[in-house]
Amino acid sequence: MKNILARGGVEFLAVLLGITASLWIDKNQKESEIELDRINVHQIIEKEISEIIQFTDKRLDYYNKQNDNIVFLFENYETFNTDKIEDAGQLIYDIFTTGTYMYNPNFSTFGALKNDGRFNLIDNELRKKLSELTMLMDYIKKIESNENKARGVLLNYISTNHPEIHHKYPHSGWLQSEGKAENFLRILENTRSDKTVWSLLSRKCRLTRSRNNRVKWAKDMLTSIQEKLMTINSNNNVLQ
Repeated sequence: MKNILARGGVEFLAVLLGITASLWIDKNQKESEIELDRINVHQIIEKEISEIIQFTDKRLDYYNKQNDNIVFLFENYETFNTDKIEDAGQLIYDIFTTGTYMYNPNFSTFGALKNDGRFNLIDNELRKKLSELTMLMDYIKKIESNENKARGVLLNYISTNHPEIHHKYPHSGWLQSEGKAENFLRILENTRSDKTVWSLLSRKCRLTRSRNNRVKWAKDMLTSIQEKLMTINSNNNVLQ
C-alpha cells in the first residue's frame, strides 16, 4: 500500500514538474517574442524617422528660399517692377503657393503601430518625444490651414475691390488659358496703394514663415529622436 502511495506521489510530482516546466517554457517563449517585437519596432521607427528627416531637409531647402523671397518682396514692396525681376513668375509662386509645398511627412508606420498595439513596446522616453512631435505636427497643420484661408481672403478681396486689375492680369490657378504666375506680382504692383492688400498679404506671409520656423523645430526634434533610436538599436545589437 505504501509503495502504491509512494508511486502515486512520484507520478503526481512528475506531472506537476512537467506542467511547471511547460508553463516556464511558454512564459520565456512569450517574453522572448515580445523582446523580438520590441527590437523590431525600434528598427522600423528608426527607418521611418530617417526617411522623414530626408523629406524635411528637402522642404527646409525650399522654405529657406521662400523666406528669402518674402523678405525681398516686402523690402521692395513700394518700388519693385515686375518686368525687371528675373524669373518673376517663380518668385511670386514660391511666395504665394500653399498646397504644393505643404509639410506632410509620411507617418503611416506610427499609425499602424498604434493600431496593432505595438506602439506600447516603445521606450518610454522615446514615446514621450514622439508624442511631442505629434503635437507639433498638429500645430503646423493648423498654421497651414490658416495660411490657406488667409490666401483665399486676399484673393477674394482683390477680385472684389480691384476687378479691372484682376481681369487684366489673369494668373496661374484661374481658368484663363493665358494666365501667368508673374501676373499676380503685377496685380500686387498695381494695387500697392491699397494698404489692405499689403496687410492681407503680410498676414499670409507671416503664417508662411511661422510654419517654416516650426518645421525647423520639427527637424531638431526628429534629429533628437533619431539619435535616441540609434542608441537603443545599437544596444539591442550588442545584446543579440
